[in-house]
Amino acid sequence: MDRALGRLYAACGVISAISIVLIAVLVAVSIISRALGIYVGGLTEGAGYAMATAGSFGLAYTFQAGGHIRVDLILIALTTRAQNIAEFIALLLTTSAIFYLAWFMLRMVRISYQFGDISDGSDGLPIWLPQFPAAVGFAIFAIALLHNFIRYCLTGQKPWSVSGDILSNEEKS
Repeated sequence: MDRALGRLYAACGVISAISIVLIAVLVAVSIISRALGIYVGGLTEGAGYAMATAGSFGLAYTFQAGGHIRVDLILIALTTRAQNIAEFIALLLTTSAIFYLAWFMLRMVRISYQFGDISDGSDGLPIWLPQFPAAVGFAIFAIALLHNFIRYCLTGQKPWSVSGDILSNEEKS
């Protein structure tokens, strides 16, 4: 299960990276087309949609790689037992909050689809299309948090103590 989830998180990192490249391409096309006096509609909106995708898909990968910012000033002053309790509470609250956010975003996609909401921008895109990748990214982040919460409860292994390399050497061969 760890191996499959590790691959899922790595795939999310790839999707996030591709989205960042797409943002750069869309911005470059926008700059060049404006310099040439040519209007290309939807570039700004597309870059925004790609940014939402990059941000949400990057969450699970970054969390698993230990790249999220942590403030340990309070934790280092606590006893080991108090640190473990604080870590448990933090993981529980974060997992709960992100599951709620993922549920809410998936619900928003469904409502946008049902009502046929269209983008206000020049692209006229059904709004559920760019909302869907962001919602999926948050759902995968929720899964990553739950995965790490369960691992912490069973083994005591903190997510950020896992090697920064998502796929272990055994899985790479």
